[in-house]
Formats: sequence, C-alpha cells, structure tokens
Amino acid sequence: MRAAVQTGIHQIDLRDVPEPSPADETAIVRVRAAGICGSDLHPYHGRVEPQSLPDGHEVAGEVLHLPPGYRGPIRVGDLVALDTICLGRACGTCALCLAGQPFHCSRRHGSPDWGGGFAEQIQRRPAGLFRLPAGVTAEQGALVEPLAVGVHAVRWLRLPTGATVVIVGAGTIGLMMLLAARALGAGAVYVLARHAHQAALAEALGATTVLRAEGDEAVEQVLGLTGGAGADVVVETVGGHADTVNLAWELVRVQGTVAVLGVFPRRVALDLARPLAREVWATFPVCYGVIDGRHDYDVAIQLIAEGRAPVERLVTHRFALEAAPEGFRTAADKSTGSVKVHLLA
Repeated sequence: MRAAVQTGIHQIDLRDVPEPSPADETAIVRVRAAGICGSDLHPYHGRVEPQSLPDGHEVAGEVLHLPPGYRGPIRVGDLVALDTICLGRACGTCALCLAGQPFHCSRRHGSPDWGGGFAEQIQRRPAGLFRLPAGVTAEQGALVEPLAVGVHAVRWLRLPTGATVVIVGAGTIGLMMLLAARALGAGAVYVLARHAHQAALAEALGATTVLRAEGDEAVEQVLGLTGGAGADVVVETVGGHADTVNLAWELVRVQGTVAVLGVFPRRVALDLARPLAREVWATFPVCYGVIDGRHDYDVAIQLIAEGRAPVERLVTHRFALEAAPEGFRTAADKSTGSVKVHLLA
C-alpha cells in the first residue's frame, strides 16, 4: 500500500509499504482522513533518520477487518474515529487499563509498531475504534482525537460552570480547547493568538475576546478583562521552547488553576516562586481516557454530532495522500494560513 513516510529533515516521500495482515488481535481500517498534528511537525523539523513506517494519529476511516471472536459494538463497514495512541495499543488487562487510563499502560510501548494513519490502511486493536454516528463525516472523525484532548482537559480540571478561562495559544489544541470549554460550561473564554488567521478563527469559534499580545502586554490585557484578578483557569497549549508556562502563572488568579497541555520535548526553566506565592493549582492533562465512567472520545463525538463543536471549521487545507510532501510543507509554514491540514483518501 502507499504511505507517506519521513525520510529526513523536511523530507516526506510516498513509499510502498506492506499492507496490514489480518491478525487475531487487531482490526484493519481503510484510512479516509488523517490530520497533520503539531506533534508530527516536531520530528518533521528535526528527525534525521529515515523511517520505514508512517506517522499519523488523527485518523478516521472504514473498518475492513475485525479479529476472529471479536464481540464488541463495531462492525465491518463502520466509519470510525481511531484512538491510535492509547486504546489502540494498550494491553487492556493491567490495572490502569481496567481503570480506563490506557495512556498510562506500561505495556502499550511494547506493542508492535504498526505505523500510523498517513497511509491507505492502518492496523490497531479494536478497543481503539469509535463508531461515528450518521451525519458525522470522516473529516470530522479525524478531528475527534484533538478535540478529545481538549475535552479531557476540561473534564480532568473539573472546570466549574461559568469559570473564566484564558487559553494561551490558538493552534489546533488551543482552538479545540476553546470549543471544549465553551461546550462544557465555561464562562468567558479569552484566547491569546500569535497569528492573524488563528485569531480570526478563534473569534469565529466563539472566543469572548482574542488577544494579539505576548508577555507583559498580555498580562496587562487579561488583568484588565478580569477586573485585576486574573483568570480562574489558564490553559497553556503552546509547548516547545516557549516561556508560556511562566506566562500562565501571571495570567491566573490567586488560588486559580493552570493546566499545561503543550508538549515540551526538552527541559525548560520554570519560575516556581510565582505559583507558590499565589497557591496556584497546576495540572498536566494528557491525551484522553475514562472520566466518570465515560470516555473522552465518546464525549467529543457527541459534541460534534450535536453541532456544539464545529471542528470542521479548523480544516484550512486538504491534500490527497500523494501530495503529502506539500501537505507537510503547508502545515509547517504558518504564512500559508494553515491551521489544520488533512490528507484525504
């Protein structure tokens, strides 16, 4: 089958790789849509070693095969969103899996490397398949994964109804956090956006106010909007090497909460005196799982199906799988106006 594989820094090539083979424990899905995530761009900018299998974890497609003896709710032919990272790889039997927290399963890192969704087909354990209801498209389905990240953060935070929220960053995760917070009961939601096209989309998606400010200017504006108190909750979604966690300490109110969603691949310097002096709660929601008996994917799918989370509005560019190199270049270059780039089959 065809797959888009990274072969060097800023180098994506279309390769022939073996099709998944039917197995006793895995399902096979024909990929219909796959999103290029910020975490896909980190290796795109820095990974030298050629890869033999594709990446891609924001995926939706049509079920082609289910393992013999499978007794779950999914059927061949169903259109599904995939949890490729957690349930799709976790063992399903350890204490953490049984508690609904497969991200923390120590055995999932030892599962076979089946490759990701930048290909014609993908193979995963069927526990990671979530049926999409009628009316939800494959493109929306490929956005269930990043929306579930925002949903998980809101639910993990136990976000109080009416809470004032500041979201630092307006990339995919920042915008998904905006949709999740608004749908699940937040009050005013302020978004700090770096790029003009991100700011425009945040405003269109319902942000109370979008701020094109950084550092001390951002602090001054947020304090002005919150009567000098700061926000009840600040969510950092930038990661990388930015000083955005230290900024979050300044944006949150005394005894407020800071949630860090951004991925920091290297150590960063943190000022801990500021949150200590203000008794700030800090938490680090990651991926998704089961909270209060319900999986974050199920909540995300319901929000999409009910029209409460119009995730499709984030898709700015679409490319066929054969044009994956151009898709990656577009996703990596924010001067293109890209927010979410999809590869479609």
